[in-house]
Amino acid sequence: MQVCTAGSLDKKFILDLYLEAFPPEERKQFSMIEQKAAMGSMEILVLKEGKKRVGLAVTALEDELVLLDYFAIAPQYRDMGYGTDAFGLLRELYGDRQFFLEIEEPEDGAPNQKDRLRRKKFYLRNGMKETGIRIVLFGVDMEILCAGDGLTFGKCERLYRELLGPMYAEMVKLR
Repeated sequence: MQVCTAGSLDKKFILDLYLEAFPPEERKQFSMIEQKAAMGSMEILVLKEGKKRVGLAVTALEDELVLLDYFAIAPQYRDMGYGTDAFGLLRELYGDRQFFLEIEEPEDGAPNQKDRLRRKKFYLRNGMKETGIRIVLFGVDMEILCAGDGLTFGKCERLYRELLGPMYAEMVKLR
């Protein structure tokens, strides 16, 4: 398994998986992600096993912080261990920084509650910890998990402000 910076030949795979894996209300405009990647504040990564593309990761970077903004394995490769392998490589890649992510709150009665619980178990099983930080992001109730200790909303907020710019005030709320 390899984690590589996505190139022009990976764009169709990345964009198709991005649109398939994430609901519209949780997606940023992909052109904004590409622009931030060109400026160095985000990375668009392709996850490969040999020559086949199996997944994507999009990270946002700010000083000592790394937000795993999007992470998905292509449907035909799910439940085959690729997610665990790729996630481990991502944590290793950013090992010297505080690594965190958001997941949808696994609320009772949510239409995809089973998927939300499965995702949370995956991340906890792979070394992430609950922080107790809950936010509303793009109108969706989210929980923040991190790889280490000491993550505060104040630290996350710096990254969100940088990532979202003027949209921050209307897109991110502490719950």
